[in-house]
Amino acid sequence: MRLLGTALLLFTCSLATSCTSEYQERLEEAKVLRERFLIVEESNFSTPSGELTAEMKQIESEIEFLAKVSGNEESFLLEIKRY
Repeated sequence: MRLLGTALLLFTCSLATSCTSEYQERLEEAKVLRERFLIVEESNFSTPSGELTAEMKQIESEIEFLAKVSGNEESFLLEIKRY
């Protein structure tokens, strides 16, 4: 019985680690998107363009999607905004 409990505990820990890793990967991807958004936003400010506005909306949608699939949307978005 102890062996089964230990195996279950190790399995649970390995799942938690992989979930954290996936969350971090999505967070890093969102950070790159955030940087891109800021660059496009700055370009759009100096020379307004419909294309740049559309690109900004697309980037925002991608970040929102990553937040939804992250498992903790609110925390994810707060972390991105702080970045």
